[in-house]
Amino acid sequence: GGGETGGPPPPRLSKSELQRRCDEAGVGAALLKTPPTPTREDVAGIETSWRYYRMDPKAFTQMGVLKVDFFEEFVRAGFDVLASDLDVTWVRDPRPWVTGQAAGMQLLAHADVLVSTDIANLALDTARSERWRYAEVNTGVLFLRNTNGTRALLAAWKRKMLDELTAGRLRKDSWGFNDQTYFNMIVRALGLQGVQSQGVWRQWLAERGLADGEVDASREGDRSVYRSRSALPLPSGGSAHITLTALPALEFSGGHIYFVQHEQLARATPPVALHTTYQFSDTPAYTWGKRQRLREAGLWRGDGDEYFDAARSGGFLRLVGPLVEPGSLEGVKVREGVAAVRIEGTKGYTDRLMNNVVDPTALPEDNPMRHLTFDVLQRAALRDALALARATGRTLLLPPLTCWCDRYWNALQRCRMAEAPREMRLPFACPMDHLFDVHLWEEQEVPVRAASFLYHPQANATLRGARVRLRVAGGAEAAEAAQAPLAPGDPIPPLPPPREERTVAAGTRLSDIRAALGAARGAPVLEVGAADLRRLCVDLGSPQANREFDHVMQALLGPAEMVRFNYRHMDSVWGFRPPAPIGERPDCSRASNAVQRLDEASKFVTHFYPFAIKPDTAFETRLQ
Repeated sequence: GGGETGGPPPPRLSKSELQRRCDEAGVGAALLKTPPTPTREDVAGIETSWRYYRMDPKAFTQMGVLKVDFFEEFVRAGFDVLASDLDVTWVRDPRPWVTGQAAGMQLLAHADVLVSTDIANLALDTARSERWRYAEVNTGVLFLRNTNGTRALLAAWKRKMLDELTAGRLRKDSWGFNDQTYFNMIVRALGLQGVQSQGVWRQWLAERGLADGEVDASREGDRSVYRSRSALPLPSGGSAHITLTALPALEFSGGHIYFVQHEQLARATPPVALHTTYQFSDTPAYTWGKRQRLREAGLWRGDGDEYFDAARSGGFLRLVGPLVEPGSLEGVKVREGVAAVRIEGTKGYTDRLMNNVVDPTALPEDNPMRHLTFDVLQRAALRDALALARATGRTLLLPPLTCWCDRYWNALQRCRMAEAPREMRLPFACPMDHLFDVHLWEEQEVPVRAASFLYHPQANATLRGARVRLRVAGGAEAAEAAQAPLAPGDPIPPLPPPREERTVAAGTRLSDIRAALGAARGAPVLEVGAADLRRLCVDLGSPQANREFDHVMQALLGPAEMVRFNYRHMDSVWGFRPPAPIGERPDCSRASNAVQRLDEASKFVTHFYPFAIKPDTAFETRLQ
């Protein structure tokens, strides 16, 4: 397709073909000629109607049993095992951590098992903190040392999954149960104690074969490891205690810490492993949201050179300057709920949002209406950029996006995911899937690239220098918007000045821009200021072209799975509002300002669902 995919998902490969490709690429790979045989017929064959196995708990758990069988094969053969999910990107060498050579990690060298976590607040992940034990450990990154403790844990993990399968408790509607669920159950039942605890240290040293004084337990800042109170049975007989700890969340990072909080960027600490968790827009067909985030961060290396070829892409269009001007809503008064698609809550809450006239810039940062109101302007700017790209036959380089509120599957607290730090900065540079359904852009084959496209290693310097600036007469100079954060350690190279400029009159129709460019129409990169773009007429040249464009935009820029933003208790709002259609015959006599764009969007979707919290009160439906 012509969208962000750069083509369909890669085909499935046979094991022998995968090994051949690994050999060609110099990647170590081993092919098991006789794969482990499941110990019970429950997992002898995996059948599911889902292409996305995660949605079928039984099939996913059966796969988990086979995965643990695989681990056991390697541990029995004398190997340590470092395993990661396919959606983990390795940025640095993990060996200094698993061998205890990294600063503060000496005790990790003596743990049987190291595992990542879903912690989203680094304040809870200090060296001696035990808070990770009450969070979800994530087997997406898992290190298994060749020890009896590891063998005992793997046996218990597999036994738990097989027992659940045999008991028939897993059904296709038991979503959320999988191999990681049962790993967490096993870990929480271990009764873990810090090895530095009184009465544990010497016993633990003896179990490890370490002499007293060989390891210093008192070093401040060293990450703790934990020993199980009770021993677990070994498959070969006997039992073993288990030593386990969580890998540090800054270096072995989840998606919220990296893509939303940008902690690694702020601390100038590149991750060792990056797990694309806490993201959206995956479908049974492909993990669109995960790939888009990696593209935005400049970490995706799966695109061929043709993806960066301006000639094959019709040239690129780049938007310069902030999509929402800081003062664009200054002094504006609107109804508080003007940007909501739907409002739920107590009658007092819904009445307030429907009737209360406010200055949106004065709304507190934890009010989701602030997010939705500013986003109306952001979506309108993006709509205009897509229209210009379509009119000129170019591929749009998505501009850096801003979120004034977080996104999550459950209730937010103060406009942030509940597990995130209370002081998490708002607004923040946010990934595309926080605002849009990425898979819809793929289905519509919209030709776009990530905001970091020009800074990608495969985008050569010639492309960055081959830019032509389109200006609108009488417009102000557009400053560069803050670039979407890239991986720490990858400095953002400054762009050279545009090689030339072209100026058009205010109110020029987008359909006339290509001709107005003259000889510059073939420039690899055309850039335009966001403020200048607002002074052009969004008209693609015919009623049919405008109608077709509007149809696509309502799909792309709409509510994004009706994202819910809880404010307090049962009070919540749903968004987002798409921009109003441009219409078959746009009025080019005036340029729209922020107030007009809010007014236009508010007329497009006008359903509110207020209710009072009383058992005998049903939902009412009222029109605005």
